[in-house]
Amino acid sequence: MTEFYRIPVLALLSMLLVVFVLLYLQARTTRRLLWLVGWSMTTLHLATEVAGVRRPSIGFAVSNAAMILAAMMFLGSMSPLAFKRWPRFLYVYAFAAPLLLFAVVISIYPQANGWLHWLLVLCAFTATWAAMMWGLRKNLLPRWLTAGLPIVLGAVCIWITYDGNYSFVLFLAQSASNLMTALLFAAAYRRWSPGVMFTSLGFFLWSMPAVIDSIFAAHGPPVMVGRGLNLVKVMTAVGMILLVLEDELAQNKVAKERDYRARMEMERYSEIDLSLLSGVNADAAYQHACEVIVAASRFSQALLFLRSVESNFHVVAHAGMDDPLVVGLEALGKRVTPEQADRFRHSESVAIEMGNTLNVDLRPLFVPSDPLDRLQYHRTYAIPLETRKGTVDGCLFLGGLKQPEQPLRPDDLLPVELLVARLAAMREHNALMQRIARSEKLAGLGQMAAGVAHELNNPLTVVLGYSEILQETLEGRPEHENMSVVRGEAQRMKQIIESMLRFWRPSPVEHVSVSLTEILRDICQLRRTEFNRRQIDLQLHIADDLPEIDGNRSQLQQMFLHLINNSVEVFSSDNRQAKTLRVDVSHDGDEIRVLISDNGPGFVDPDRAFDPFSAIKSPRAGAGKGLSVCYAIVRDHGGEITAHNLQPHGAALVVQLPLPRRRNEPELSDEALAH
Repeated sequence: MTEFYRIPVLALLSMLLVVFVLLYLQARTTRRLLWLVGWSMTTLHLATEVAGVRRPSIGFAVSNAAMILAAMMFLGSMSPLAFKRWPRFLYVYAFAAPLLLFAVVISIYPQANGWLHWLLVLCAFTATWAAMMWGLRKNLLPRWLTAGLPIVLGAVCIWITYDGNYSFVLFLAQSASNLMTALLFAAAYRRWSPGVMFTSLGFFLWSMPAVIDSIFAAHGPPVMVGRGLNLVKVMTAVGMILLVLEDELAQNKVAKERDYRARMEMERYSEIDLSLLSGVNADAAYQHACEVIVAASRFSQALLFLRSVESNFHVVAHAGMDDPLVVGLEALGKRVTPEQADRFRHSESVAIEMGNTLNVDLRPLFVPSDPLDRLQYHRTYAIPLETRKGTVDGCLFLGGLKQPEQPLRPDDLLPVELLVARLAAMREHNALMQRIARSEKLAGLGQMAAGVAHELNNPLTVVLGYSEILQETLEGRPEHENMSVVRGEAQRMKQIIESMLRFWRPSPVEHVSVSLTEILRDICQLRRTEFNRRQIDLQLHIADDLPEIDGNRSQLQQMFLHLINNSVEVFSSDNRQAKTLRVDVSHDGDEIRVLISDNGPGFVDPDRAFDPFSAIKSPRAGAGKGLSVCYAIVRDHGGEITAHNLQPHGAALVVQLPLPRRRNEPELSDEALAH
């Protein structure tokens, strides 16, 4: 008999099914796919009931299979666990397959006997085993419930199947699945909202009438509470749609809040005055940046490492960290060599979190009894400061994640990454502007020196000529010796003028292939006696396979000899002081870098170290004219030379000489880039 009272419910479910199709097309998730399949099967089952399919047949098998499959899809959507060995094979498949076979068999052969009877018993046993294994996995509900309920009901179903009451097994399986689905929905969505209440209550009521119907089915037509089940299905479908809408509204609200927080964070970072990095207030600017990061970002700890002239890392600013942690990180940065840092960066201990942010395991860098190990500071987030050449100029360590229960998202890290990129770009820009300013300043001094030398050269030539004539005239007289002194001082003045001219005008010397390894080793061997006499510890470190450069050997030898003498002469005669002179030579794909450092007094003003007319008095003041000559030699070779003070004491001179393949690059490429 056709049951026309189900037609309005079927129409409603059909329209709601279209909504589930649109929801799946909007977000193709596994959960929405299972919901779509579940409601498709529910609509199919209701359509067969409207058509009056009740007798054993293929149509009745389709109806019962759709009923079971719908319950399985809803249950699987809330617990999409898979087998460990087969990660793509969900437990719901193993649970649904024997039940589907069970439903098909009893729909066609309601009084199954013989081997079909034992097949049904096997299906019941297999479904019970799959449900038990499923329940033993960690889930939203306690294991005593998720594993205990399948064991108890499974034993009952196996016994009922063995007794031959096959139809009740399907109703019991559907009821248990819907009941568990109701509990899972309540556990997954822990809120009192219409969507959660309609869905959880709907599945709970959906599980009850099936049992009641199965009990009273033998005494006549289904009772009214069974007919009310169809309205329960509509309520459940509406509740699930409300759930999706509530989730999207909540996500939109969270997205707006995150967007607002990200914009506020970006505004806080934009207020940081990075122009201070070019002056004496650079440390204050770094400290302010770390404090703003701690106040505005999701991290409560921030520490900034910068690469020193000695190529190790030192802490320049920190916020939110106690002193023992800062001391431990400072020691870590100082002892890590550039080679170790490069190997560590490409090791398995460094993983990309997202964007430019790295998730770093620091334990491979620890030493025995490392203070960081005692403080349990094993992992940190790190954002490197990279130059346009790809070299790492520093690193920002981030820790103490606020609200750790919420995972990091790209918008949590993007503002900090942009700030770090600004820091790196500003540091590189400031270094470039300092080089240009120094070049322009020394060029101006050179022009002035050239003008002075030109004006003095002609009268000095006259002085030299007449002094030579007078010296010959006064031969054998007491005044001859005085005239020799005048002529010698005039010649010395002429040499000074020639050096001033050379500072301004490059020397037209021939460049050939030169080995810096040989030059530096020869100089160190030549000065070895002086080092031993002054008790200076000379440490020469030259990289393996150091390439040769194009240059003038005598000029380079003169330059490095003067730079080493500059460090030797600043040491006092007090032999109780530990005296160390280091010469480190390294190279990358573009240039050779020579670092000459000592632990003696530093420069009063490193920016004026190459000024030939500096009037600053210091232990290194006598090096002014000599360092200006060194600057001219390095400039003639297309390189750069800079002076630095070391912490807590000491000084360093860094010479960067280009490799031959860069000799043809424009000299003003850096200046053009600055403009």
